[in-house]
Amino acid sequence: MLQPEAEAPWELLAKHLAGEATPGELEQLRAWFTADPKRLGLLTDATRAWERAGAPPVAELFSAADVEAAWQRFRPQMVGAKPTARPTMRVSPPEPAAEAAEARVVALRPRALPTLLRIAATILLLVGAAYAFRGYRRQLLPTPPVVVAAGTQKRLVALPDGSQVWLNRHSTLEYAADFRGGARRVQLSGEAFFEVRKDPAHPFTVLSAEARTRVLGTSFNVRAYPAEDSVEVSVVTGRVALARRAGPPDSVLLTPGQRGVLLAARQAKKPAPVRRTSTADANFRAWQTDELTFDNASLAHVIRTLRTTFGTNILVADKALLKCRFTGTFRQPTPAQVLQVVSLATNSTLTGDAVSGYLLGGPGCE
Repeated sequence: MLQPEAEAPWELLAKHLAGEATPGELEQLRAWFTADPKRLGLLTDATRAWERAGAPPVAELFSAADVEAAWQRFRPQMVGAKPTARPTMRVSPPEPAAEAAEARVVALRPRALPTLLRIAATILLLVGAAYAFRGYRRQLLPTPPVVVAAGTQKRLVALPDGSQVWLNRHSTLEYAADFRGGARRVQLSGEAFFEVRKDPAHPFTVLSAEARTRVLGTSFNVRAYPAEDSVEVSVVTGRVALARRAGPPDSVLLTPGQRGVLLAARQAKKPAPVRRTSTADANFRAWQTDELTFDNASLAHVIRTLRTTFGTNILVADKALLKCRFTGTFRQPTPAQVLQVVSLATNSTLTGDAVSGYLLGGPGCE
C-alpha cells in the first residue's frame, strides 16, 4: 500500500504555493489534508520550503535543467492550469526531398510559462523525495517503541487508543509507536492501574517478565516489580485473563473484586499455576487513590500494606505484636502518620524514621 506521502496531491499543492489554484482546487487540497492530521506535516514542510525559497529567480534556487525536469514531470498533471500557461508543440511537415525522413517534433518554450509554478513543482519534488526517504528509512529501521518512566512520582499516561494508565513510582510502560493501528500490547515493569477502552476487535494485553494479562475493555491493577517474587492482578470492572507469559497456554479468568497471583518461575521448581482469591485487597489501589482503609486488620497486614504501598522498612520487636488488630482510614497518608496512630491503638512503641526504617516494640495489645 502506498504511503500517504506518495498519494499526496502534489499538483494541487504546487498550484497552491504558486497562487494558481482555483477555489475548488483549494477545497480539494484542504479536504485531503484534514482527512488525516499526520498529513499536515507535509503541508508545513512544503510551505516552509517555499518561504525559505522566497520565490527568487529560478537560477538562484535550481539550475535550469532541474527546473525543466521538474516542470516536465508536473506538467501532465496540471489539468486545471491556464491554457496560456501550457507549453505548446509544433509539428513540422516532412521535407518533400526526404523520402524516409521522420517528422520532427519541436518543443517551443512557452513565452508566458508560469515561473512560480515551475519553482513550486521543483520544491515539491525535493520535499517528496525527503518524504519518500523517510518512508524507506522506516522500512529499514523499525520505529523505536514509546517508553514512559514514572521516576519518583506517579504519572498518568494517555494511550493512543483512548485508554488511560496510572503508573506507580519507579514503574515503566512501553508500547509500539503504531499502537493505535495494530495490536494493543504494552510491556510493564512495576505497577500500574489500567482503564482500557473497549475494542472487541483489538484485545488489550499487558506483558511483564512473568505474566500475560489480556482484556477487551475493563479496569484493573497490575503489580509486577522485577524485584518481587510474584505478579498480582486485581480487577475492578470487566473480566481479565491472567496467564504465565512462557509455558502452557492456560489462564485464569478474574472478575470484579477478584485477585490473581502468579508466583515467579525462579521461586518455584516448576511453573506454578495462577492462584485466584475471591476478594482483592481493599488497599491495592492506595498508591493511586492516596487512601488507606483497614477494617479489623491484623498488624501483620497493616505492615505488609505499608511495605507494598510505600516501600517502607518496618520491623517488630516481638512477633506477638503482629496479631494485634486495627481499624482506621487515612487520606493522603504517610508511613510515619499511619504508624504513629497504629502504635497508639495497639499499645506499642514506635522508633526510627523513613531513612533507617521503623521499629514497633513494647507490650502491645493484650
